[in-house]
Amino acid sequence: MVAAGGHLKAVATQPPLISVVMPVFNAERYVEEAVRSMLAQTVTDFELILLNDGSTDGTLPLLQQLQAQDDRIILVSRENRGLVATLNEGLALAQGQWIARMDADDIALAHRFERQLQWLEQTGADICGTGVQFFGANEKRILMHPCGDVAIKIALFFGSVFAHPTVMMRATLAKQLGYEPAWEKCEDYDLWQRAAQAHWKMANVPEVLLMYRVHEAQISTVSLSYQQELAQHIRRRQWTQMQSAFGIQPGWSVEVLKLRELDPPSVDLDDVNAALGALARQATTDEARGVLLDHARRLYVRSAGNSRDVVRSWQRLLAQVGVKTSISTLVQLALLSLFRLGPTHAVFGFWKKVALNSQHFLGKV
Repeated sequence: MVAAGGHLKAVATQPPLISVVMPVFNAERYVEEAVRSMLAQTVTDFELILLNDGSTDGTLPLLQQLQAQDDRIILVSRENRGLVATLNEGLALAQGQWIARMDADDIALAHRFERQLQWLEQTGADICGTGVQFFGANEKRILMHPCGDVAIKIALFFGSVFAHPTVMMRATLAKQLGYEPAWEKCEDYDLWQRAAQAHWKMANVPEVLLMYRVHEAQISTVSLSYQQELAQHIRRRQWTQMQSAFGIQPGWSVEVLKLRELDPPSVDLDDVNAALGALARQATTDEARGVLLDHARRLYVRSAGNSRDVVRSWQRLLAQVGVKTSISTLVQLALLSLFRLGPTHAVFGFWKKVALNSQHFLGKV
């Protein structure tokens, strides 16, 4: 039996392999492209749960048209309840073994599910994300997160470790934890942190499998300051929960977290070194050590404007970890320190932009 659009209707009543959860709110301009990228997946055994969260534009009629073309689409439409409530509703409705996230303004590559399922089987992971290619608003960057479980859990001390719309996670585990309303606008980082505490095994496919659209209406750009505040609370929770197991003294993590403030104060770099050194002892893979040093560089760049001893401190940290530094890193830290260029200085912002465009070490400082 064939549905409109040529898709074979499923005769069996067994649950699908994958449940795709896609919240939709006022996405008339983009949602059809997002949905069609799902329907074009090389893996076809899935249900696509579209949750219209009280859209006020032409989204609902468009979703109804799409639903009529493919019986894998499940459409839910009701009043606006917000993103976290919508995500949890999608989790509750999901029948699949795996839950895949997708946003209504992004585009998935056709082999996304195929590669993720292969990677989940290969790694034995409970959750798997992918790399993303930004597009729109003159954005062309590629974002890749760490791939291995150890490296991902080291990176979790510093920020989110998955591109949320790329993840595929084990349904039983995702339903147990769910999304927390208190952390809306940072609900993904909160979930990853709690999942790590629950001993989920984590992985990222080292490939770009999703095109991430950048536009003016995104949650990530509208409420950036509040988002950063929530992220700082989650970082503090991660450091606090892990400090005993990692041999980190409470005062050490306090100094590290100061460096993630908008305008970092002067810090005790000896305490920062001690905290990062303790993390280094847990970084048991080459990838994990590389991730740690990358984040350490970013912290030192942020501290340089308020520290005259930043170069020597950086050298002491690398000696502790057993890694040699590059001359260019030392020169840049020295210049930032000499001219007292902190993160709020206009020149620092320009420096960061140039570094990002050139893929230099400053990264997301």
